[in-house]
Amino acid sequence: MIERDGAKSASTLSVQVYESLCQRMLAGELYPGAKLSLRSLATGFGTSMQPVRDAVSSLVAEEALEITPARVIQVPPLDRTVCDGIWLLRSLTEGEAAALFAQHAPEADFHSLQGLTEAVRRAYRGGNVSEHMLAFQDWSFFIAERCGSPMLAALIRRLRVRNAPIIALALSADVPDEPVFMEFSTHIMEELALAVRTRDPGRVRDLRRVDILTYQRYLYARLGWKLE
Repeated sequence: MIERDGAKSASTLSVQVYESLCQRMLAGELYPGAKLSLRSLATGFGTSMQPVRDAVSSLVAEEALEITPARVIQVPPLDRTVCDGIWLLRSLTEGEAAALFAQHAPEADFHSLQGLTEAVRRAYRGGNVSEHMLAFQDWSFFIAERCGSPMLAALIRRLRVRNAPIIALALSADVPDEPVFMEFSTHIMEELALAVRTRDPGRVRDLRRVDILTYQRYLYARLGWKLE
């Protein structure tokens, strides 16, 4: 439930609802095609309908939600072409953010990145989809939010919110796990942290793109899709 008092404006409440909905997606709680009700959301958040309408409108504008011709609010259904585009944009934007991060990250950030990598490894071994996704998000947002470009960081966040339902669906698929891949992925993360420490933005950019694109391939395989 959203906390509020008489001093809070509807716009403040709409931002809270917006952030809460984004967090639900990032935590893997909403899959492609999931339906949402304005009234149910308002009841769940303990607020009036208007802040929920405003928050949903913002997410529709960012294409994280859509309104069907029948006026149903839903997470956009799975679309291979859209998925391909999101992954491509993520590889470009997050690669560039990582390169910028490498240019001026303090020593403390290097150690923090190592700790976040270990958290990703623990979350994966725990087998919980939500914990897995949130650990990856923490790692990625740590870099994005410290890259020195608020505009780039905001774009990365929006792309990841759009991408999250697809990731949740793939991770929850009833197919055999691939622990070897996850060890490879966390190894790439560790190599990236070392490249950050040696101030090698080109290598950091390349490693980040490799990490994202190989993760795309892993998830697509879980969905039964192939990359040419």
